[in-house]
Parts: sequence; C-alpha cells; structure tokens
Amino acid sequence: MHERHGERQETGTPPTVARFYDTVRSGALSAAALAHGDADIGQECVLTPDEIFALARRAGITAGTSVLDIGSGTGGPACYLAQQLGCRILGVDISEVGHAQAIARVRDAALSHLVQFQHGDIATLPLQEAAFDVILGLDAWCHIPQLALFLQQCAVLLRPLGRLAFYDHVVCQPMPAEEYEHFCRLWCFPGLETPQSYREALQAAGFRVLSHDVTSAYAVRFYTRLLTLYTERRPEFEAMRGPARYQAGFERIQMSQCLATAGVLGQLACIAEKPEARDRVERCSQERRP
Repeated sequence: MHERHGERQETGTPPTVARFYDTVRSGALSAAALAHGDADIGQECVLTPDEIFALARRAGITAGTSVLDIGSGTGGPACYLAQQLGCRILGVDISEVGHAQAIARVRDAALSHLVQFQHGDIATLPLQEAAFDVILGLDAWCHIPQLALFLQQCAVLLRPLGRLAFYDHVVCQPMPAEEYEHFCRLWCFPGLETPQSYREALQAAGFRVLSHDVTSAYAVRFYTRLLTLYTERRPEFEAMRGPARYQAGFERIQMSQCLATAGVLGQLACIAEKPEARDRVERCSQERRP
C-alpha cells in the first residue's frame, strides 16, 4: 500500500455523496439512532456523546468558542455541544435532507442564538477567513476529495492558534485493490487516507499536530451493534426501504464490521493547531536551510 490508500481526483464533493445521504436520511427509521440507543443525540458518527464531548474539551471548546462543524449531518452533535458548552457553531453539510432536519432540530431545541446551519459544499461556500477558533469533523471528512486542498482551506478559515479536532475513518492495514475499491463504492468514499498520509497532509497544510491516535474499537462497537439490529429487524427495514436498499445497507454494514474487527478499518482521532504567522515564517525559514 502506498502512502495514501486511493487517490482523490475530484475538486468538490461528488453529487453522489449528497444523494447517498439524502436517501439514508429520508426514511423514518434511523439505523444510527437505533445503534446508539439511549446515547443517541442525532449523531451519525460512531462516537457516543461522552466521546464527542471529550474531543471538544480537548480541542479547547468553551462558552463563546466559534466552531465550524464540517459534515454536520442532521445537526445532533452541533446542538449537543452548544447546549453543553455554550459555544457558537456553524454546521455545514452537503445533504439537503440532512440540512432540513438540522434546521428543524435547532428550532425545536431553541438554540438558534448559538447554532446555525448552511447547506452546501465546503469547497465552494463563501465563508469568512480567520473566523473560527475550532473546526470539527466527526467521521465525515472521508467523503471529501482532495484532502490536501481541504486542509489548506481549513487553515484559511481558522484564526491563528485555531484548532482542527476530528475523528475520521482511515485504512490501517493493506487491503487488496478490488476489496478496497468495492468498500469505497459502498460508502461513496473518494478514497481513504492512512494515519500516516493524514498526518503528512496536515503538516503540509501548515498544521502542528498535537495529538494523533488511531483505534478500531469504536468502529467495532458501533458496526457490531448496527449489524445485529439490521439483522434482527430485517422485516422492518425492508418494509421501509425495500429489499434492494436493505441488501445494499446490509452489505455495507457487514463489510465495515468485518474490516473494523480485523483492524483494517480504523479511526484517526486528531487535534492539530494552526501556528501563529511568526511561527510559520520561522518554520519555513528553517526548512529552506541547507
């Protein structure tokens, strides 16, 4: 396996990703909500609320912190963190269905003074430079092509000493090409990073990596629960989604569970800081020295 397990060719998130999540979110039955059970806050990532909260605290999010949540989905984590910490959050998501559900969620929670959502592709949305203290990602950035360009854009949007804080799916061990390509097609991934290629992309974008941890444990926990529920409640899911969509979802979940259990599919948990301008100049000067 080379440094990056799969090349990302597009410059914007493909329309297939929006259609994929519009379809997943359009039914009344949420598989992710069932898998999280009593710990469901509307998150579509594999993390529990406590794990999301811990990431936010490690990133330094407090009352008044300005947060950009890229891939905010139906808005659950954004509303949860605003309620818990009093931070101001702008959530961005490419799914029209997810955006509508996020708008309804923030209205029902009476959090519009802290939380806002925009529908669109982060690659093209006109956002103010140096406007955010923290950029948050929860198992969403694996759908964004051209990771290097995306991270450069994040650096522009962050204030000096601002931080990236994210969990994202990564490939931790080599995979046969055919299996890897099939897995990416099932999830509409443009390609998955390895922990090493992610770290290198962060450093190339000018970030200082503060923490960089890899685990498969959360993915195993989530996809195992999801697979069990998807099997036990097959008639309910088939009635809601139809046999073809049920089978496609089952294959996607089963493959994810197998790969996570084998330690092939993992999560990178990372916090990275944008240095002050002076630090960047000094570092570039040192790199040019013979």
